[in-house]
Amino acid sequence: MKPTISLLSRQKALTLLTTLLILIESLGKVASSLTLAPLTDQLINKNFNGVVFWLLSTITIWGITLTVGYMNSVLKAQIIRKVTNQLRTDIADGLSTVSIPEYKKVNHNEYVSWLTNDVNMIEQNGLDAFFSLLGNFTTLLFAVTSLAFYHYSLALAAIILGLLTMTIPQFFSKIMTRETNRLATANSSFLGKADDIIGGFSVFFSHNLGNAFTHKLAVASDQQGKEKVLYTKNVGLVNLLISGVNVTAQMLVLALTCLLVVGGYFTVGVISSSGSLAGTVFNNLAGMIQGIFQMKSVTVLLHKDTFSKEPARSPEDDSFKNALTVDHLSFNYGEKPVIKDISYRFEKGGKYAILGKSGTGKSTLINLMSGRLTNYSGSIHVDDLELNSLPASTLNAKIELVDQKSYIFNESVHENITLGKPNASNTLNKIVEFLGINTFTSLSTNIHEHGSNLSGGQRQKLALARALSFRKPILIVDEVTAGIDDESAQAIEDALLAEKDLTVIMITHHLTPKTKAQLTGTLELA
Repeated sequence: MKPTISLLSRQKALTLLTTLLILIESLGKVASSLTLAPLTDQLINKNFNGVVFWLLSTITIWGITLTVGYMNSVLKAQIIRKVTNQLRTDIADGLSTVSIPEYKKVNHNEYVSWLTNDVNMIEQNGLDAFFSLLGNFTTLLFAVTSLAFYHYSLALAAIILGLLTMTIPQFFSKIMTRETNRLATANSSFLGKADDIIGGFSVFFSHNLGNAFTHKLAVASDQQGKEKVLYTKNVGLVNLLISGVNVTAQMLVLALTCLLVVGGYFTVGVISSSGSLAGTVFNNLAGMIQGIFQMKSVTVLLHKDTFSKEPARSPEDDSFKNALTVDHLSFNYGEKPVIKDISYRFEKGGKYAILGKSGTGKSTLINLMSGRLTNYSGSIHVDDLELNSLPASTLNAKIELVDQKSYIFNESVHENITLGKPNASNTLNKIVEFLGINTFTSLSTNIHEHGSNLSGGQRQKLALARALSFRKPILIVDEVTAGIDDESAQAIEDALLAEKDLTVIMITHHLTPKTKAQLTGTLELA
């Protein structure tokens, strides 16, 4: 419960207001039960005016209660919206402080699951459950107090039976936690499978295997469905036991009420109110028990590392004064050596090409120099600083890497280039015109999924425009002009190489004589 209360503490004012409304709503529910006693008595006495009065009183109380309940439901929805938005922001903040090698240790679908399935479960089993628990508790408290108003033994019986009922959940808390974790895993697994299958739609289509596409999705969906059925079955058994005890307790309180009526302690009409109040007590007690179960299951989700508290950020430092240097650099993929004892110095403002056949480690080298791969031997220095000692924010401020498959968002061209960061419009327009982006699209055009409405060369131009718009001192490009016609590719290379203060390191399989003549040096990998 503490983690959920901690989440709600971010919205203290609204939470206090909804607590007040819950109190009023609970009071209204109990008050409507209390009117049943005089209503029944007036009915037994055949007092028409009395029956009408108490009927109208009951209707009025319910009208007020339902109105307050509606207002409260809207308010709770606002609180939950704010809290879940903050949760997703916390997750994003946590991810934004993770290095790329650390990020890639987990499948991206798992991150999506954190933002969707996990947050939804926290909303349902944590936030919703807390408000329900609060409503159940206050209603139960008012109901027990009302029973005591009739006779102390009724309240005492309700309390004793209630305490016995509440001992039951202690035996099943591990089961509830286990079932919640298993369902969360099943949801995440389905999300990953569905993303994988739908992502390969064109493959199925081109091989006329539409049936296989449908079958795979159906199998994945059915597997998730089986896990949900098992969850409902196991959790339902626990709830069934609790409900059975609940009904038994109600009958015992009702039996005690009948005995007190026979003993002349109060009128027959009290049986109506007592029965209703007993139902209120134990139904709300059952709700409390279920809420406690649900909230315990949320604790596991909130303890994941992704829910960042205060992400540590280092100030960005884009200074670059002398050189990017690799010294006796080596790197292995598992047992396979890819980079072997390479040493080279890339001077500030220099223009360099990394050459070599496929498989010689060109892409691995630039991934090492940009910090996307670690665990190398030897050293990489940016000026006099070892790359591994630099905070990610500092390294990212100095080096821009444009790889062969740069990610394109389902956003406008403008958003894809600027990533939402303010950029001088005249500078942005110059970049767009220089790369010829304005010849095939506009800044306001929305890009389809992963750039599917663009050619490979057009997507590369967008990625390069993004790199140029951030104006970092070191630009590393991996076959960035692949898929672009020769004339345009040469024009782009010429413009990059003409930037006096920009340090350019490019991988290319097609080094033209014109480009070669403009280079400061080449590094050929064997």
